[in-house]
Amino acid sequence: MGAIRAHAGLQPGPLLGELNRAIGGSMRGGFVTCVAARFAADGSGWIANAGHLMPYCDGQELAVESGLPLGVMRDAAYGEERVGPGAYVFVSDGVVEAANASGELFGFARTAALSRSGAKEIARAAEQWGQNDDITVVTVRRGAACQPIESAAAGSAT
Repeated sequence: MGAIRAHAGLQPGPLLGELNRAIGGSMRGGFVTCVAARFAADGSGWIANAGHLMPYCDGQELAVESGLPLGVMRDAAYGEERVGPGAYVFVSDGVVEAANASGELFGFARTAALSRSGAKEIARAAEQWGQNDDITVVTVRRGAACQPIESAAAGSAT
């Protein structure tokens, strides 16, 4: 959090670069995936991805270039994509990797089909499917009539 606060004025790509340098060498072979987004009052924005699942916009998976996860390579650079107004949905891997009793994953198709729904509905559907990891969903609606941020998270699986 300190690294994010120290670089709060940066655009998403450079911010991911700074976060990557801040955690570099401290991961002991591990890594962190992350999506960073910044939205302007008019609904336009920028999104950068460090090895995380792609966000959805208005029901469609965004084609955001994915950089390396944070902590893999200290000098990794991260690009960013300019985006317009819309309803953006960010999900953790616990959503698509939720597995039912038969081992069938909730998957990308179900996630995409629900991506126009609210965060709570998406999280609830994945949790009921078969939660085995943390489930986090954040929805950001940006446009002419800006709406509040909605998010939902299910507790960590035991």
